[in-house]
Amino acid sequence: MNTRVALVSLHTSPLEQPGSGDAGGMNVYLVGLAEALAASGVEVELLTRAVGGEHPDARTPGGVPVRALPAGPVGAVPKGRLTDLAPEFGRAMSQLPRFDVVHSHYWLSGLAALPVADAWGAPHVLSLHTLGALKNARLAPGDSAEPAARIEGERMLVRASALTVAATQAERNAIVEATDAGLEAVTVVPPGVDTSLFHPDGSVVTRARPFVLVLARIQPLKGIDLAITALARIPAAERPMLVVAGGASPGHDAYAASLHRLATELLRPGDLEFLPAQSREATAALLRAASLLLVPSHSETFGLVALEAAASGTPVVAGRAGGLAEAVSDGVSGVLIEGRDPETWARVIRSLLSDPHGLATLSASAAAFGAARSWAAAAADLRGHYDHLLGR
Repeated sequence: MNTRVALVSLHTSPLEQPGSGDAGGMNVYLVGLAEALAASGVEVELLTRAVGGEHPDARTPGGVPVRALPAGPVGAVPKGRLTDLAPEFGRAMSQLPRFDVVHSHYWLSGLAALPVADAWGAPHVLSLHTLGALKNARLAPGDSAEPAARIEGERMLVRASALTVAATQAERNAIVEATDAGLEAVTVVPPGVDTSLFHPDGSVVTRARPFVLVLARIQPLKGIDLAITALARIPAAERPMLVVAGGASPGHDAYAASLHRLATELLRPGDLEFLPAQSREATAALLRAASLLLVPSHSETFGLVALEAAASGTPVVAGRAGGLAEAVSDGVSGVLIEGRDPETWARVIRSLLSDPHGLATLSASAAAFGAARSWAAAAADLRGHYDHLLGR
């Protein structure tokens, strides 16, 4: 009999377009992991909250079922209010046929799913994706601190779950420190990348001048202001265009407006272009066309987009923050920068773009680095953990 696994994502549907609303790397992660698990023989379903208009037979592009469960009002609900809906989501989940393993993604999912897993006698596995305590420790200017309820909720979930899965060793260490869990309670399973979509060859976005790219939701955490300020420190004659692709996260319209003001003050007309959230195919084409991907985030649990850029043959310039130090291989898939000094960032960007041969060499090694990280390997690793928890 195949193992039945529920991947739970209460606050955002895996089918949402990354870069819009609250959808981002976790949505990409869920689809990639679910499809790889299914390909390995696991009977997997993705569970999310119904917001209205879902097709009853919704599936990922690779055919994994996505089941929308009723909880609260139809329509979007601010993330801060979803804790109140967790019990209702759990009750709807408890009416489903039993799953052998319940794997919750993000702490809100764990609040809803842990009691159901306990009632089923199924091991509960947790992936936090972002850790509230770590986010507060590296809070971006203008961003809001995570509430105490989240900090305590994550601590409870890690200690009550059969296993917590981290994307990087840095995340594992942060979870252990924040929750007082033992090292044996947290394991590392690195994410993969869809190399059938992200690779150096194929369609590209044609532009009149070279450009560097930021792929992120517009929110203070992503540090897009640093990318703009750094670009302004590059002499105008050598300055590439900056393209920022991603919509403003709910509640961050003021930050989005501040970026437009900053660009008006520091850059020439035409130096910066904002694009809405892109489809996965359009994202891949943008990455192939970009000279560099910039990841100026204050903190990232992993930074899946850095791996997608590498697989596309596009070197990454990122801060040495959190999981980015493991998502980017310094000197192989890109360059890691200590600190947030715009002059340093400008110097690194300018140095890379002024050396075509060096950039081509880095592009080739980045592509090899990205191609070696598959979702099949991640699924096989995770399935081994599931089997261990089930005593197989």
